[in-house]
Amino acid sequence: MNKTESDKERFDRYKKILLDIIYKELPNCKVYLFGSRARNDHSSGSDIDLAVDIGVRINFDKIYKIKDLIEETTIPLNVDLVDFQTATGAFREEIEKDGILWKN
Repeated sequence: MNKTESDKERFDRYKKILLDIIYKELPNCKVYLFGSRARNDHSSGSDIDLAVDIGVRINFDKIYKIKDLIEETTIPLNVDLVDFQTATGAFREEIEKDGILWKN
């Protein structure tokens, strides 16, 4: 197995962990990967940028709970989680332009 395949398998494992956590707390949300990992110009230590959208603003306590649960995982990368509905216009445009919908 070459390095790229190993990196992909590792990232797929992280993705599953993250989606399991997010969907447990927000079952009907959309999760978008954005930033350098979505553009495929990331380094091995780049963070994972995720936007979560439920169609309305998400309660801050819920966002912080999800962030806490993510921090308790074995994922060795920083995970930035944002509520799509509260993102600024320019930030939303970036997510809409480069974002990859992980799962409906």
